[in-house]
This record gives sequence, structure tokens and C-alpha cells, in this order.
Amino acid sequence: MILVIAAMESEMKDIILHPHPNIKIVRTGVGKVNASYVLSRELSLHKYELIINLGLAGATTPYYPGDFVLIKDATYHDFDLTMFGYKKGQVPGYPTPFVSDIKWMKKIEQAIQNIKIGSLYTGDRFMTEGITDHMVFDMEGAALYQVAYAYQVPIISIKVISDIVGSTEHLKNYTHFEAEQGSMRLLDIYQQLKGVIV
Repeated sequence: MILVIAAMESEMKDIILHPHPNIKIVRTGVGKVNASYVLSRELSLHKYELIINLGLAGATTPYYPGDFVLIKDATYHDFDLTMFGYKKGQVPGYPTPFVSDIKWMKKIEQAIQNIKIGSLYTGDRFMTEGITDHMVFDMEGAALYQVAYAYQVPIISIKVISDIVGSTEHLKNYTHFEAEQGSMRLLDIYQQLKGVIV
């Protein structure tokens, strides 16, 4: 069984209309704690061969709204124990960054045309300012990776870019994309994924 997990009902409303007997679709709610709680509960009750995190994400240049980004690794942008010798984003006892499953990444990269590769940065706030270029931001991903690491279950993530951090009318553009395109773009990548994973 494969677990497809996302944060918001608005992200999943079209995906849930296309069930598959070997895929379970679960919504976590927004934020790191919700994501960790729901995934921990699932992994304690059921056995999965793969976790796939789908969702909308903000990004800096050179990404564009609507891009599909296959996440190669994930870390926290709002966790900082560097004063104690840890790397920025590193949780004691865990690696940083958390990495996507290489076998599944290669399969997806070969099968889905025009998919981009990127690093994911997770924190409990909607990002309005970029840090550097080539960054993808969400509010759940690294927490899902941390739980998957603890349970030793392979995980990958694909994000649909919904907004460019720091752009003119940033919030308006995000709101419009989420309402008008988000769920359909996520359904598009989900349908393409089914041909790879099942």
C-alpha cells in the first residue's frame, strides 16, 4: 500500500475523486505538528511501502507558478540550534537534510517530463521573503520526512509551485492559484504518478 498525504482539503478535493485500491489518501491539516501527528498515527497502524507528499508550495526564482518540483531533500528553516554546534535546521538525533528515496526519485524523474528538482524548506509560517534563489517552502514537508525517517519508511515529495515569494501582489496571486488551478495541477501530477508507482 502507498500513502499519499497532503495538508489541505483544497489540495486534495480532485485527487480523492480518483481512488486506487493500492493507494490511501490522507489529509493532515496545516503545520508541522498536524503533519507529524497524522503521519505517526498512520504508520503506527498500517504498513506502507512508500509515502508520497503532494501539495502546494511557495518558491523563489527560477521557479514559476504551476511548476512541478520533485523534492530531493527537506529541512527546517525555522529550527536553529547552531549555537550548540548543529547545522541550521537540524534536530538533535536526526540528519539534515532529510533525503527523498533515491530509487523512487529516479523512477519519477525518468517518467514525468519537465519535472524540476529542488530542496524543500519547512516552517510554521507563510513565507513572504526569500532567503536565496532556488528555494521551495512549505509548512509540513520536513516534519513528514522526519517521521518517515523515524519509522524507516521511504518518502518522496512533489510540490506544485503556487506563488513566488516576495513577488508583487504575492498573497493575491497565491489565493488565486489555490482557488483556480491548485487542485487540478495536483490531480495532474497524481495521475502521472499512478503510472509509475502502481
